[in-house]
Amino acid sequence: MDNQSRVFFVSLTIVVLLVILLWFQPAIEEGLAPEPQRAWVAIETATEPARVGPVTMAAGTPFTLRAVLEARGRGGRPIYYTEARSLHFAGREAPVPEASIRTWDRVPRVKVRWFTVEGPQPFLELADEAALEAFEMQLFFRPDWPDAWSVPGVVEAAMDDHLDLDERDALGVVQRFGTQRYHARIELYPSDESVLPMSRYSSWGPQQLPQETARFPTVVATLPGALAPVSRVFGLSQLEPPLGAPASLLARLRRLADQGLAFSRLTVLRDQLRYAGLAPDTASWRPIDLGGDNRWGQEAAAGDLLRVGERVVVLFEDRGTAGVLDYQDLCFDFVRGAAIRTLDEVFSGEGLVVEHLPIAERPDSR
Repeated sequence: MDNQSRVFFVSLTIVVLLVILLWFQPAIEEGLAPEPQRAWVAIETATEPARVGPVTMAAGTPFTLRAVLEARGRGGRPIYYTEARSLHFAGREAPVPEASIRTWDRVPRVKVRWFTVEGPQPFLELADEAALEAFEMQLFFRPDWPDAWSVPGVVEAAMDDHLDLDERDALGVVQRFGTQRYHARIELYPSDESVLPMSRYSSWGPQQLPQETARFPTVVATLPGALAPVSRVFGLSQLEPPLGAPASLLARLRRLADQGLAFSRLTVLRDQLRYAGLAPDTASWRPIDLGGDNRWGQEAAAGDLLRVGERVVVLFEDRGTAGVLDYQDLCFDFVRGAAIRTLDEVFSGEGLVVEHLPIAERPDSR
């Protein structure tokens, strides 16, 4: 073989090798890339960095849910794929180093399926303690949310979607308060045309929740002042014990309420009294007229309790004659799940004696 032929052959070989290398480069890079391990959900606001864990905020605060895919790089170093620019994990003192945070730029296509973690329904009447054993948190798929790394956060429960909510809509109430927990499934697809994912990674779900309530991705959006304790129960299941329930059942319901997993009318009343520094046996209830003789901010305020017999509600908002407590004003009611109703829906009938217990601070009480 002469020199000219040898040069041609070597050049051709190099070209072929380069073509092969370019052809297989994505597969080679993917083979050397960090190996995905698990998924997380982080919660981010305009003023706070993305956090994997519980976040308490004022009602109406905009927030974003960020999916996070944890992977292991060379030497076992964790890598976090996410659109969040910074990342904190509840229970860890230091944030994730910036060098360990990356956006997804790899070959497999990613789809993120979003879920909320909720009780099975808004209201459950417990016949006995065995019925409480059947209470389990569940996943609710949110098909109307984008299958993206980041989605706008909401605190609206999915478990009540089957109910007729025209009543709430008619009141013009936008519920931006309550408790909500989140779950993400990150699916990797080999191509845009693929129907089935090649792998799937899930964040914590109902199975981990009871043991991880202190670190579970949760938003608690509360109204201000004396409405803070009661507003946080929206989105949770109401569990009501039977009359004469044993102390063990009542204690378990209190623990569920303290964990923010469920509530009962007794725990709502307890929390409102606790906010005011009152005890049930020392609280002083007094009759009050709902006919327009009492003013908001003076005789009555948001967060105060009203009752007729065993029916207890929490005052919410002035909706009737401005500045006057009357039957068109709104309250939080807990007959079969947390609901917003006008006072005339709750206290209607002849001869009713409505009792009032101040909970909220008045300007002249400071």
